[in-house]
Amino acid sequence: ASDPLLRATDAHVTALCRCGDPSAALDLIAAVGDELPADSSVNTSLHVLRARGALHHDELGRALALLDDSFDRTLSLRPGLQRSSVALLYGETFRAQDRPDEAEAWFQRAHRTARETGHHANCRRAAQALSGTPDAPSALDPSPTDPADAVDGFVAESRAMQAVADTICQLQPSHSPLLVTGESGVGKQLVARTIHATSERADGPVATISCAPTQTEEPLEARLLGTVAGNEGRRPGALQAADGGTLIIEDVDALPLSLQSSLLDLLSAGKVTPDGSTTAEPVDVRIVATTTADLDARVQEDRFRRALRNRLRVMSVHVPPLRERRADIPLLVRHYLDALRPTDETLVSVTQPAMEALLRYNWPGNVRQLRNEIERALVHVQSEPAPTIDAEILLDTIVDRAKKSRSPQTPTDDPNAILEPDQTLKDVLSRTEKAVIERVLRACDGQVTASADVLGLTRQGLYKKMKRLDIDASAFQSASEPAPADPDPIGRLT
Repeated sequence: ASDPLLRATDAHVTALCRCGDPSAALDLIAAVGDELPADSSVNTSLHVLRARGALHHDELGRALALLDDSFDRTLSLRPGLQRSSVALLYGETFRAQDRPDEAEAWFQRAHRTARETGHHANCRRAAQALSGTPDAPSALDPSPTDPADAVDGFVAESRAMQAVADTICQLQPSHSPLLVTGESGVGKQLVARTIHATSERADGPVATISCAPTQTEEPLEARLLGTVAGNEGRRPGALQAADGGTLIIEDVDALPLSLQSSLLDLLSAGKVTPDGSTTAEPVDVRIVATTTADLDARVQEDRFRRALRNRLRVMSVHVPPLRERRADIPLLVRHYLDALRPTDETLVSVTQPAMEALLRYNWPGNVRQLRNEIERALVHVQSEPAPTIDAEILLDTIVDRAKKSRSPQTPTDDPNAILEPDQTLKDVLSRTEKAVIERVLRACDGQVTASADVLGLTRQGLYKKMKRLDIDASAFQSASEPAPADPDPIGRLT
């Protein structure tokens, strides 16, 4: 396949350039180009690779020509990651030519594109380039696979989930076992699949097995380890199905002690003994386990082996509950509307009161409950000519919560509560507009993109209103977490 070969070539080219051998990098690109099909996506990727090699070779004019030839193609190929990566290369090339104004403009463009499409690694690179950080990662370095690109439905608009995405990026080179924790319904399996899809095992198989009690007659041991039984022959289990890839073990806390020993043997020696056999067989599999339980408490109760707990949580990812990542709700709602709508032609909208109610609810069932609510609401509106989800369609418990948690600063219907002496109508409208925007920013944890979606504005439009009304989004962000960099710290490039 061309994609794995291109990824391998990308890594090799970067290594050769770092070692001071750009000529060999250019030769490698030429050789690989002869082996790949001449389609537009491959040609674009090869142009970007050639530009990187040319830049390292100090062939700055050639690098710019290659980038000019490839940039327009990225609009229809991978408009997020590819465009921001090419824009970063433009910035590097202009900076190498000592053309700071052009370099700054392209770094701004890379920052804006990467932030709008959720490509956090490129966003950080562009921000560091703009700030002049001496040890900023070079745009020439290949970006890690962005979790939002790897798996449909991975949303990381909130800072809490951006931290999860960053952790996943850091774990990409690792083959070690990993533990994913979090409440029921937060999306632990989605995170586990994202870890696989962004890892070096992404081209290998991924299998899932649940340790929770089921109605199936086949015992968990056979489903996990496989069986070797007389006339029935060999039946592979989940471990064999995931050989060369990743096995996701859900509810690992429910794994019986005997199978905990087998799993520990696998993690220690890379071998497994199928049910009914006495011979251990090698298996190359990465274990990603999920749990809602406190494994420390299970160890104290002698229900979970201490050695296995320690082995699993060498690396871990905690998925926050939805109530701690409210800024993700608008994008999650849009994702579920697109995924669950009856036809591709059906466009479903959500009114502002309905979105505010969804934002204010605490979601004890987390993302799973949100998905169920969107699916239930869709059933009620999907037959309408212009299907719209209003607050009246939502469950009463969700709407009641929204009413109870309204800000005390919300304007009322009493004119005396709104009008003040010496105020014009323009003053009143501005104050009301400011109160609404601040209320939505507070509900979205200060995230401008999510707030703009709730308000039915573009991000640029909301920024203009915030500037006019003197609203600082950082005032509505959690004090315990740093505010993200302004998406366009120097200006905006159209």
